[in-house]
Amino acid sequence: MNDYMIFTDASADLVEAIADENGVQYIEMPCASEDGVFNCTGRNTDEEFCSFYEGIRTGELPKTTQITPFTYEEIATPYLKDGKSVLYLSLSSGLSSTFEAACLAAENLNGKFGDARFVPIDSIGATGSMGILVERMIENRKNGLSIDDNKADIEQFKHKMYTTCYVDDLKHLRRGGRIGAATAVIGAMLNIKPIIRITEDGKLESCGKPRGERKAITFLSDVYKEKADLTTDSPVYISDADNDEMAEIMESEIKAINPNAIIRRRRLSPIIGTHLGPESVVIAFVKK
Repeated sequence: MNDYMIFTDASADLVEAIADENGVQYIEMPCASEDGVFNCTGRNTDEEFCSFYEGIRTGELPKTTQITPFTYEEIATPYLKDGKSVLYLSLSSGLSSTFEAACLAAENLNGKFGDARFVPIDSIGATGSMGILVERMIENRKNGLSIDDNKADIEQFKHKMYTTCYVDDLKHLRRGGRIGAATAVIGAMLNIKPIIRITEDGKLESCGKPRGERKAITFLSDVYKEKADLTTDSPVYISDADNDEMAEIMESEIKAINPNAIIRRRRLSPIIGTHLGPESVVIAFVKK
């Protein structure tokens, strides 16, 4: 049986046209600040994204809010009642309690609606890597994979994701408790653009300290050249926090390394961008 829905959450950077063409649904996620709540729908307009990041530049300090099990139950129930199961890809359990909440919802829902089930998957990733995984979920469904076979495939394939980025301003990492205040001040003085990657267990770690945006892009390009599977037809996602110039340079660098690369460009989800800050650029790809 392959008559099931595909869901992800608003931290996924999935090209909107692909989501629309394939009926992919988003779990919305709010970012709250003193000026109100920005609701991340997964389908926010470019103007909304740019306004969000401009707000951070001018001093807003948005905070993400965890999704409760009840929210998942409320969203999934109408589909389950209609006899459709839901395969849901969540933000990494190493970065958020989102997956845990989804699992609690699954425990409450499954068995109440016959064979229809709510089936969560921990992406152990974020942003563009989730986009790559959702695209694979879509292809698996088109190829006739059942919901359980699709989940099994993604559980294996997710370990081939590589997600890395540079952060423009260290104060956002300091605010999130990732670095100390003194490190942030010194880093700003030296124009350091720290390189962050998502580890194999879905957490964040620092892996480089180039100085300046251009050197940061070169660093990411070198990572892509070293780590990427250049033979795959899976896309490369480039997500930027309102930084078209550097995202375009990043795209050119990847194309120079791999002319056959399929590039997907997206604004960085505010769920992730609120922690990395404006100007950040993220790349996600399938590794060797």
